[in-house]
Amino acid sequence: MKCGKMFQKLKQKFKNLKYDQGKKQISYGDVIAYYDVHLTQGGVLSVIPFRYRNDFSVSVMQITDEVPPHTDSEIKTAINFYIQPGSYMTKFFSVKEGATIYQVENQTNGVIFDKKDLLMCGVFIANAGDGWLLDVTEPHAVEAIKTGTSRTAITLGTDKHTYEEVKQMLHETGNL
Repeated sequence: MKCGKMFQKLKQKFKNLKYDQGKKQISYGDVIAYYDVHLTQGGVLSVIPFRYRNDFSVSVMQITDEVPPHTDSEIKTAINFYIQPGSYMTKFFSVKEGATIYQVENQTNGVIFDKKDLLMCGVFIANAGDGWLLDVTEPHAVEAIKTGTSRTAITLGTDKHTYEEVKQMLHETGNL
């Protein structure tokens, strides 16, 4: 069990993000859903050097309840730009030896963990306008501070670049 750097806040705020939400791409357990998105104001792709932008997908993420500890399917690294953060905290974990894992129906290479098999490594609470770099290959969860709220974020995701590689890209553009 080892805790490394699994998340980092971007330097600037992203308060003027406007978008048109498209059709649903995928959902997990009626709690988290991703949608096609057309950004009408506030180009979040500008945080990535131009030569890498085709390696990222842009979607809008909506969370309506707590999300159990998991790793993401098909994505190595995400940058979330929080529009409506709700009353949630994001926690990252390391895995104890012998951990039990399982998957929901449409997960591919992502898995879900039992909390008893994890050691908490860090936590952050996003505010509206924050951008956060996340290593989504590491176990993470979304836990409610106050129930009954929802979370909306624009997400840049890549299945090609590791957390460390994207971190370097963000340094190159002056965002970390």
